[in-house]
Amino acid sequence: MVVPPGERPGARLLGAVLAGGEGRRFGGPKAGALVGGLPMVRRAVEAMAAVTDDVVVVSSAPVPDAGVPVVADRSPGRGPLGGLEAALHEASARGCEGVLLLACDLPLVRPSLLEAVAGALGGSPAVAPRREGGGIEPLCAAYALEVLDAVVRRLSCSDLSLHALFREVGGNVLGAELPEGGHDALLNVNTPEDRRTAEARLREREIRKGRQEPAPGA
Repeated sequence: MVVPPGERPGARLLGAVLAGGEGRRFGGPKAGALVGGLPMVRRAVEAMAAVTDDVVVVSSAPVPDAGVPVVADRSPGRGPLGGLEAALHEASARGCEGVLLLACDLPLVRPSLLEAVAGALGGSPAVAPRREGGGIEPLCAAYALEVLDAVVRRLSCSDLSLHALFREVGGNVLGAELPEGGHDALLNVNTPEDRRTAEARLREREIRKGRQEPAPGA
């Protein structure tokens, strides 16, 4: 069933795909690297576009095959925290209530997980899913506009991690509420080996999907 855009959980949020990482361990920029035949940035954009009509890529460098507007990083070299700052400013300018954030190097994230995160934001300052091994994934999360002041303040601190921001603003953690396969989707592709793992999991998904679909004419 197609959900009307105005009724999507992420309709009030700006979808922001982070694509500015240098990819030192990966061997180069990851945004244009293929996973399952698609550049990681396009895979992230397509997942996000299923949840909200307002989607941008945030990067301090040109992004190949983005397919949506690219917003310049306002604080280059400050990592994902700087990318979130740019996304929150863009969300405010567009009249959105916050940001649904996704790093392009999380290629297994599906729209159902993004919908769960967006739908749980409510009156919270931030929402992030819990990782299977513990901790949260702040690079697949929702942030309300109210956290912008904390983001700007933390950009001058020594700890630029989104984990520290999440703790400071008192974000909520999604655990049991995650859709099936939600924990498995939070594989971060940092190395070539991670990319091979991601592609193997995508193939497994296709096999499972083929088994579940009825045969033609059934």
